Amino acid sequence: MKIEPSLVNKKLLIFDMDGTLYQFKEGSFKKSKLQKIILKRAQQFIKKKLNITKRQTKQDLNKIIAKYGENISIGLEKEYGLSRSQYFNYVWNLPPKLFIKKQPSLRKKIINWNKYFCILLLSDSPKVWIENVLKELGIFDLFQDKIISGEGNNRKIFINVFPKIITDYKIMAKDCLVVGDQEETDIIPAKNIGMTTVFVSNNKKSEKAYFNIKNIFELDKIIKQGKHLYK
Repeated sequence: MKIEPSLVNKKLLIFDMDGTLYQFKEGSFKKSKLQKIILKRAQQFIKKKLNITKRQTKQDLNKIIAKYGENISIGLEKEYGLSRSQYFNYVWNLPPKLFIKKQPSLRKKIINWNKYFCILLLSDSPKVWIENVLKELGIFDLFQDKIISGEGNNRKIFINVFPKIITDYKIMAKDCLVVGDQEETDIIPAKNIGMTTVFVSNNKKSEKAYFNIKNIFELDKIIKQGKHLYK
């Protein structure tokens, strides 16, 4: 990730990716076809690396999920010494066109928002998946040096990455606008340290977020409503 040396006269616009820059047909990652395939490939990875039966593989994965939740890579590393990078490259290196719909107008919108903000992509997904998705959406070049991915120990789910962004970018929390589709990881931790939050969902509203929009294109309304804050 390339750090801007100064954000004078600009604010920071922080995007989540999955469920935000594009939306799942099923409504969320947990209900999506993508999640099912990720879990299936995780089992294949474990079976191959540990050389165990299919039944034992499923049991081991369930134990990892019970203890580490969505942080399967961390669980496999701690419990079995398996490489995180090998896990991500095997499990998450998928063709996004199977799961997402390209939106040609998204590129133009992001270029326009970049006039008012420095943009940053923040996702707990691994970099291999992020890059594949951004290329499919036709916006990789807009974010390629402004990505914080989920390979390390600074993740949204650990509530430690937002304070790190403030420190790294030398910016005030009030000058950050965070856009995401998950209350627990995108909205609440960002709001708790003083960032402005926008919740994206076409079927529910957040009581915690400052603003609610149905899709990423409605972000224009938020920016126009508070243009004196973001100019």
